[in-house]
Amino acid sequence: MIVIGGGLGGLLTAAIAAKSGHVILFERSSNLGGRFRNIPFKGYALTTGALHMVPHGSEGPLAQILAEVGAKCTIVNSSPWGTFLLDGKEHRFTNLRHQLPFLDKMRISKLITEMRFTKGPSGSVEDLIKDRFNETIYLEVVRCILGWAVSCHPSDVQAKDLYSIVRNIFNYGGPGVPIGGCSGVIRSLEDVLLGQNVSIVQKEVKKIVVDDGKAIGVETTDGDFYPDETIGSDVGIKKTVGMCRDGVLEAEYVRGIMNILESRGIKINIAVSEPLIHHSGVLFPIGAARVEGMNQVTNIDPSLAPQGKHLVMCHQTIMGHSIRKEIKKGITDIEEAFPKKDFEVLCAQSYFGMNPVNRAAHGLDVSQQFPIDGVYIVGDSAKGEGGIEVEGIALGVMKLRSLLDI
Repeated sequence: MIVIGGGLGGLLTAAIAAKSGHVILFERSSNLGGRFRNIPFKGYALTTGALHMVPHGSEGPLAQILAEVGAKCTIVNSSPWGTFLLDGKEHRFTNLRHQLPFLDKMRISKLITEMRFTKGPSGSVEDLIKDRFNETIYLEVVRCILGWAVSCHPSDVQAKDLYSIVRNIFNYGGPGVPIGGCSGVIRSLEDVLLGQNVSIVQKEVKKIVVDDGKAIGVETTDGDFYPDETIGSDVGIKKTVGMCRDGVLEAEYVRGIMNILESRGIKINIAVSEPLIHHSGVLFPIGAARVEGMNQVTNIDPSLAPQGKHLVMCHQTIMGHSIRKEIKKGITDIEEAFPKKDFEVLCAQSYFGMNPVNRAAHGLDVSQQFPIDGVYIVGDSAKGEGGIEVEGIALGVMKLRSLLDI
């Protein structure tokens, strides 16, 4: 099998496929992991993309694949999963719920039951919440959760997709932090690949070579041809389409792919000497203008910051056109959430355009089966149903494994 791209999806695919045959993994960069690895900055372990958090912790799809392929990575589950910051006070979900009017508590119970056991109604999440509840706080809570989880506003997510997310939470549990951060996961997979029948080639693939509608191999930018009839692509659906010469794919299909919307976000990394968050889960600041969630990852893994320091990662969905203004609003949110607290903004990272949060926004993912026989898609444009970020990538790889029976 040939795997194009050494991001998380490509590494998971290669590790699984190598159990039944030789794999050639192409990665043009000298570093594996793509947007799921650490980058050092002033002694802190920042990341190329994702946060140092696995949405479903030690029991989720990613953890299951890591265990299956023998990748030794410890994921410590968060406790609690998350809290809500409202009017300067922090609440757990159960405590916040107890303060609500009786009818609203009943409506929430009914809605959670529906999410767990039904596929959900048509329409957006925003329409769903506005139809069920009169107070705006409920939409704010959902906005924070969806923004943190999938970098999308409730108006851009279908209700049925939220129901799938909730079902997965019940099935797999809440978040956790991998020891060593994102690179802790990637290093564990690198160790697996080094011990298996995998060749890692530091070249960029230019073309997927097709004969009579079937893949027969790939051609790199230096003109070398590598034959294989099974190809997995982890470079995104749009770039994969671009690797196929004109006439191989139907024009209508190509137009549809090129119109797929990506999810966009900003991550603000801040350093503190005194803890801002006193637990290992996510803090959702209800009513903030932009920031939807924060986690102090060093509460679980102190090695991600210099001794005596903490690293807090704050995420927000991009809502406006000016990235600078969006970042400024995010920093203002942090200041208002923690008045009179000192913190240093290490850097703000934006993800859009050629480097989005996800190459297909939640609910817009494509099938793992590409229109060309023998070509398959993995990664953040082919996430599995209800899959949050890296868990969606893992679910997509599980679907590919089923398709290929490996």
